[in-house]
Amino acid sequence: MPIDPNRETWKPGMGWEQAVDDMGYIRGLAQELGGPERIKRQHSGGRYTVRERIDKMVDPGSFMEAGPLVGAVEYDEDGNLTEFTPGAYIMGLAEIDGRPVAIGGDDFTISGGSPHNVHKNSRQFTQPMAIQYGLPYIQLVEGVGHSSKSDEAAGHMGLPSGEQWWQHMELLRRVPVAAGIMGSVAGAPAAYALMSHFTVMIKGQSQIFPSGPPVVRRAIGETLDKEELGGYQMHVHDSGQVDNEAENEEDAFNQIKQFISYLPNTTSDVAPRVETGDPPDRRPEELLNIIPANRRRSYDARKLIQLVVDNGEFFEMRRHWAGALITGFARLDGYSVGVVGSDPTKMAGAMDGEAADKYAHFVDLCDAFNLPVVIFLDMPGFMLGSHAERKATMRRGVGAIIASAEAQIPKVEFNVRKAYGVAADAVHALGHPNGLNLRFGWPAGEWGGIPIEGGVAAAYRREIDNAPDPEAHRAMIENRLMKLRSPFRAAHKGDVVDLIDPRDTRMLACKFVKLAQPMLAKLAQLPKRAVRP
Repeated sequence: MPIDPNRETWKPGMGWEQAVDDMGYIRGLAQELGGPERIKRQHSGGRYTVRERIDKMVDPGSFMEAGPLVGAVEYDEDGNLTEFTPGAYIMGLAEIDGRPVAIGGDDFTISGGSPHNVHKNSRQFTQPMAIQYGLPYIQLVEGVGHSSKSDEAAGHMGLPSGEQWWQHMELLRRVPVAAGIMGSVAGAPAAYALMSHFTVMIKGQSQIFPSGPPVVRRAIGETLDKEELGGYQMHVHDSGQVDNEAENEEDAFNQIKQFISYLPNTTSDVAPRVETGDPPDRRPEELLNIIPANRRRSYDARKLIQLVVDNGEFFEMRRHWAGALITGFARLDGYSVGVVGSDPTKMAGAMDGEAADKYAHFVDLCDAFNLPVVIFLDMPGFMLGSHAERKATMRRGVGAIIASAEAQIPKVEFNVRKAYGVAADAVHALGHPNGLNLRFGWPAGEWGGIPIEGGVAAAYRREIDNAPDPEAHRAMIENRLMKLRSPFRAAHKGDVVDLIDPRDTRMLACKFVKLAQPMLAKLAQLPKRAVRP
């Protein structure tokens, strides 16, 4: 940073007024980040600087910066400051909607956010504060990680120690961690971003990868641009590596704020109740006929969820990946809940390997933060066929069963239509034998070990093949067995707590969540493990 050459720097023995003035002067230099030209370049790319991002995200005037004077400095022989380059990471404490948080982000205008000769490190302040004080941790990432230039400056290439990951694991185990991927992110910053409970990237602006296109091209000869290699289409839609996409930076900030609003400050707390103004005994009339009488027809599963939850507000995670399963957060009578649903418009709601992974991760997240889970199930079973076999669907489905069975949080399930086979077990496994878990059936509900059509084709194959009219014989058996799928028969056997009017779903869900609160308070006192991304 250019320094006023005529300015005399404070030295021991000078008055304190000069010292205070110099503090303000250096802070002013730090506010200039990488300088006007680099800030202009950042803005020309449609991106805010890290200071602008923090200002737009937190409550006005609440940011308390850590290390504003940290930087690379040079002094002349008279002790006057001649050069100052701020640290390329801005961090501190702030408030979001009156709630204290720890927040930090990379300054891309200085060395592309890469560590240089003096680099403020979030592990020195914000991470320990988040862990010890029990604060949500937010990282706004736009950095490229290690630079070969730093190796040349150091005169050697060091062996990575791996020590930095332990503290990040403690964050995942103790407090909500959310990451905004704000631009191109590679190397260690990419790993830091993904070691989060929630990640969001910006369409057309964000990319994330271990190494960028030049390294990929040199290493394996594959020529791709940044967007093809690690853009939102790749990682929100295809790989599922990043949870959500945002239209712009403001949208990303709002999604992070929504996410943390549903969670408690730590895994040892229960999320506070919020007054939403939506009566718990509200009976949504539209629920009565939202499921078509024709079982082959689809419906809007997200509308179903929105009709039940408080004010229709549903924050969805991973909407664009493993689409047959819906996961997200909402409130019922003001209490935070995790929501799981089936989307019959995607593979008829069948569970594939990606949906199994999505479910297991989400249940682990809810279990860590003591959120009860409300399930709206319409699942015909595992996805079938050679592609499903090649993707290890059954093994990944078993992982979902384990996650569901190990989760100690209370669950309530509404069987809105189909619930067949091991895949349905993966979702409605009741977990801890002493858990507070309930199942209710809707009139459209049908459940069993295998759907009737496939079950008949397998169990009666020889009889059908030997019939004079195999197709007519198969239809006759299916029609005979269809009578057995009545939800009334299942209710008579006690398969569900009750068979209910769909319009009573909200009322029952609200009662369940309220009843679950004492149990959640006890679960909050148990030790937790880190939620794996």
